[in-house]
Amino acid sequence: MAKTRGIWSALYLQTSDASVADTAIALSRVGTTLWYQVTSASDYYWDKAKTITVYDGVTEVTPLEIDYAAGAVRLAEAASGSVTADAYKFACAQIGGFRSFSLDESMELIECGCFEDDGEVYEPGAYSASGSGEGFWSSVDAYHDFNGLTLLAKPIGAAGNSVAAKCVVSGNSTPLSISVAGTVITINSATSVAGAATSKNWEIKNAIEAHAEASALVRCRYTTNYATNSQTVMGAITQASLSGGAVPEMLSRFGEEVIAVFYWDSGASLIRTSGLITFESQSVDTSVKGLVGKTLKFKSQGMLYEHEG
Repeated sequence: MAKTRGIWSALYLQTSDASVADTAIALSRVGTTLWYQVTSASDYYWDKAKTITVYDGVTEVTPLEIDYAAGAVRLAEAASGSVTADAYKFACAQIGGFRSFSLDESMELIECGCFEDDGEVYEPGAYSASGSGEGFWSSVDAYHDFNGLTLLAKPIGAAGNSVAAKCVVSGNSTPLSISVAGTVITINSATSVAGAATSKNWEIKNAIEAHAEASALVRCRYTTNYATNSQTVMGAITQASLSGGAVPEMLSRFGEEVIAVFYWDSGASLIRTSGLITFESQSVDTSVKGLVGKTLKFKSQGMLYEHEG
């Protein structure tokens, strides 16, 4: 049994009734793992009822696992060429997410025999996962990528579009500091004796999260790869507003099977767990808005897959 807690998740619903065939979809390796995931966000969520064909260069290979919800495959060994896939995919849209979550995964043991000396023998049976998401939000969060560090607005919906941030590099041998004026966050990068920016994204992330006013406006995550993005020096960035905050029109379908992506920090890298879930005991058709900020229980529909990177 594995229990996980994380600080952010995103939820998606399929927007097309039928999947559409696509060929030569580009996949990129996830860190140093044997997982390869779609490069473009428009290629996520493959049709699990259709055949997926994967290629290492021009050679067809058989993946050990397929994560249909994330458009990802796990190969038996590292690819020697470019990895692509022929797949059927659904169009999807984000409907919201959770501010934090807990996830409990387990594998049921089935008795398969009994021996006089060794006693009962069990083997792994059905996989199951369930959990709860805290602080449900029913909007597409406003966000902006600041050189590898993505800031996501905490104000729900379009209100998050009013949040802005900038990174200032000024002076010699100055310390890192954060200041807030209204809804504008100013990151004052630490500088070297020569006046060059020295603050790395992980330092800026920690500083924002420790700042009461800034952490009330945004939460932070690395844009793509933990190892690379966390060590990137942000440098001077002109003021930019977060954008994309909106309330989707799809919330009346919230009772359907949902594509869930859970993010958590292992201490060494950012881990993404993805798959299909359904929500338990929710009368969402009557008052979806009433669920905002609440804790919702869910259970997986099949396997949930981990991707590190």
